[in-house]
Amino acid sequence: MHADDQVDARLVAAKLSEVRSLEILPESLVTLVERVLPLTRQARLTAQVPLPAREAMAPADALFAGSPLLLRQDFPFDMDQALTLVPQLLDILAATGEDAAAVSATLRQAMATGELDVKAALTALPAGDDAIFAHWRQALPGSPRALDFIITSALAPSLAAAAEKLAPLLPENLPHEHGHCPLCGSLPYISLLREKEGQRFGVCSFCGFEYRIQRIACAYCDEHAQDKLKLFRVAEYPGVRVDVCETCNMYIKTLDFRELDKDTLPALDDMASVALDILAQQQGYKRPTLSAWGF
Repeated sequence: MHADDQVDARLVAAKLSEVRSLEILPESLVTLVERVLPLTRQARLTAQVPLPAREAMAPADALFAGSPLLLRQDFPFDMDQALTLVPQLLDILAATGEDAAAVSATLRQAMATGELDVKAALTALPAGDDAIFAHWRQALPGSPRALDFIITSALAPSLAAAAEKLAPLLPENLPHEHGHCPLCGSLPYISLLREKEGQRFGVCSFCGFEYRIQRIACAYCDEHAQDKLKLFRVAEYPGVRVDVCETCNMYIKTLDFRELDKDTLPALDDMASVALDILAQQQGYKRPTLSAWGF
């Protein structure tokens, strides 16, 4: 094991311990994420993602006007890898409890009979076609986001690998005027404050890319009038705040661990601060994206 892997493993363990200590999310869900992480991390290293020709991507003038480099439905990913990961993810799901095993078995049976076309689901998620997922949310009322989780997790490694390869194609002086991802146009699911100047970054809900956004602006509708933007904190969650926008009625959590000397793992820090989602939603604000896990 590489030294960096050991550090990351300790960080992941610490974050998961924090999630468990809060006793808000079911242990089965935390265990599921814990077991999936090593699989998807390794898959990212082996993903085969050929990029489209530069001419098929947005030109520089379009990027400066706010267009993404590629549309979501055109974003490259490793279909073969994703198809290989799906049964492995179903194995992990099945091992987390009797209810999860039943859900896994149902999905496997649907795949075997053709009721569930996995390749179609893997294509539908980037295209924003929710029909397949909506059907299985109704069919699995006890675990309505099970298919979302499986497909999101199967795609995540190669989407992240593609984002890493595409990022150098962005102009260095690209302005940070919009909240959406400059690579795929998707919205961020969380934001981060980094460096002494407190530069703000969005974390894409689709490809996982971290990119600069305006510090004082809504990450979703680009509202920048300060009287329309509010935030709140809760003492029990140091380093996490909730930014809300009175224009679009949306909220996003922002991680600021600079003074706490903590490293961020956005996907797990998002889970660790789910209580703030509940508070924001109780106040009438909405979150327009799912978590990095598809739920």
